[in-house]
Amino acid sequence: MSVDLRRAAVETGEVVGVERLGGGLIELSARLPHLAAQARPGEFAQLRCSHGVVPLLRRPFSVAWTEADVCSFVFEVVGAGTRLLAAMEAGDALDSLGPLGRGFNLEPAPARAVCVSGGLGCAPFPLLLRALRASGVADIIVLNGAAIASRLYPAERFGRGDPAITVLEATDDGSRGHRGYVTDLLDGVLTADAGLFACGPNRMLATLAGSVTDGRSAQASLEAPMGCGFGTCLGCALPLRGEGGAPLWGLCCSDGPVMALRAVDWEALVRMPSADVA
Repeated sequence: MSVDLRRAAVETGEVVGVERLGGGLIELSARLPHLAAQARPGEFAQLRCSHGVVPLLRRPFSVAWTEADVCSFVFEVVGAGTRLLAAMEAGDALDSLGPLGRGFNLEPAPARAVCVSGGLGCAPFPLLLRALRASGVADIIVLNGAAIASRLYPAERFGRGDPAITVLEATDDGSRGHRGYVTDLLDGVLTADAGLFACGPNRMLATLAGSVTDGRSAQASLEAPMGCGFGTCLGCALPLRGEGGAPLWGLCCSDGPVMALRAVDWEALVRMPSADVA
């Protein structure tokens, strides 16, 4: 498929802060006026990790939130690229290409919204929550899960003071909130008038897809290794379902990263090896 890059641009901005949130989560903020003005919830940017050729490829990150001309990204150190980004300091130059990809579809806006965040799946939600509120959604519940309490994205950073946003937490070990998986919290929360938005590990998303069978609006932001970010390298191919459930392949960067839950072949996707190459 053709990719529309008319809204994307390469720009170099200044890092304004690198916060370590605990449990390995890092929030990097940089002054990137074009990206801040153009980014929609669920879209991402390809960030250059160094001024040299190692690592050669950019790394993809959801735009977590924007404020004036500043953009924020949430990640953890899993490889050479994220290690370099985590070592940045205020005043350093950050090179960005974006916005890229297909974000969340908010038309029509649901009466209510349930957002399911698993671990680093928190990344696209602050920007999405603000857009949902701007679309008139008055009741939003965020289900925030992680293995342990220190790896939970801070609850106050989702809504940033908005009382219409409720955050319920779950940890695998019970160190905060519900003891068990974040998907356990869906009971009694996912009402018939609620749109479902999700981001997290593939197994979590597959569980959601198996439990949502009523044809409601259900979207998920997926992750895959991306070399280019705009459909050229084909490194982010994902197994999807076509008409009548026929198998087909799509690209996370251009067909997504946000896709309808029912469009993904979850059984095939969870069998694919993970790619912690960032």
